[in-house]
Amino acid sequence: MTGPISIYIHIPFCVRKCRYCDFLSGPAPSDVRARYLQDLLLEIRRSEFGADNAGLLAGNAEVGDNPSGCRGADVDTIYIGGGTPSLLSGEEMQQLMDALRAQFRIREDAEISCESNPGTVTAEKLKAYRAAGINRLSIGVQSFDDRELRLLGRIHSREQALTAYEDARAAGFSNINLDLMSALPGQTFDAWMNNLRTAVSLGPEHTSAYSLILEDGTVLKEMYERGELPAVPDDDLDRRMYHETKRFLAEHGYHRYEISNYAKEGYECRHNIGYWTRHDYLGFGPGAASLIGHERWTNVRSTVQYMRLVEENNTAVISSLRTEREHLSQHDEMAEFMFLGLRLTEGVSEETFRRTFGQSIEEVYGDVLRTHIRGGLLQRENGRVFLTERGLDICNYVMCDFL
Repeated sequence: MTGPISIYIHIPFCVRKCRYCDFLSGPAPSDVRARYLQDLLLEIRRSEFGADNAGLLAGNAEVGDNPSGCRGADVDTIYIGGGTPSLLSGEEMQQLMDALRAQFRIREDAEISCESNPGTVTAEKLKAYRAAGINRLSIGVQSFDDRELRLLGRIHSREQALTAYEDARAAGFSNINLDLMSALPGQTFDAWMNNLRTAVSLGPEHTSAYSLILEDGTVLKEMYERGELPAVPDDDLDRRMYHETKRFLAEHGYHRYEISNYAKEGYECRHNIGYWTRHDYLGFGPGAASLIGHERWTNVRSTVQYMRLVEENNTAVISSLRTEREHLSQHDEMAEFMFLGLRLTEGVSEETFRRTFGQSIEEVYGDVLRTHIRGGLLQRENGRVFLTERGLDICNYVMCDFL
């Protein structure tokens, strides 16, 4: 590790699991949530990249670079996700941020994001989050249509979503993302455009617009298989929604910088761009993944097991939590560089590839490049390789060829 890292914090709890959700999350009593937070703080304190274990770090910046004197790893983005992180009280969020600051050298200009759901935030809680240092809020709206929200199993209404946004602005948030979901069962093109129009009228800095995927094991998929849902938009309607989303948002000042993400200039999500460009990151909490140098690992995926291991092995938390550890080969890293980087509309840099791996993209992937350039799916221009509009439509097909 030679540069700054990103940090991901997983909060695996929610009020009620949404019908479409297959994430590692679920409801839990308040005492379990409080216990979990203490376990999470212990994992953060035990990190070999934190200040308490600074002797394990090599090549870190000097203490004098940070007013706090913390010699932990340098951090440029933090993302608190879930689940529903906004179940944390203002005091709990302050505890979490204090623990991170005690262990890591968080840059003054760090992007610090937190996911939130309408129905779990209040004006006072949002003020407390902002005071704790959260400077980017992602609001899981999904839809501004009450019928669609009920179908998805969301706990909030259209009115609560609008109120949450207004309260976030009043609390001082100047960087807000709204999550929206298209291609819902029974959703018409006009209904989707109404959601987009409402979002744009609010003026968020960033919008994530995803098509619904009916994942195995979810309530919505089971309802669909039993014939209990309205018809799901077909591929043609799904693509029409996708293309009109790009046109409409561009018209209102949002450029698409990734397959499903749109931002006003300068408000692209730095944390997520880090994932797509293989920036080093540390994950805390159950199921959280980490990538440091050539090593990747994932924490145990069960929240119950995670808590038990932390509490039973608090002097060796790190080694007991990590599973699925792997040392990435150069071939693995080159493939990830390509298929992750191609998610970005600017694509990948040929010079960065050569500098990182000591070979040109042409030497390693020449045949794949030529095939997809001939097919109109890839383009090479100004030292970059990127997906064309048609390529973005069938990106998984192209990306698989780099594996």
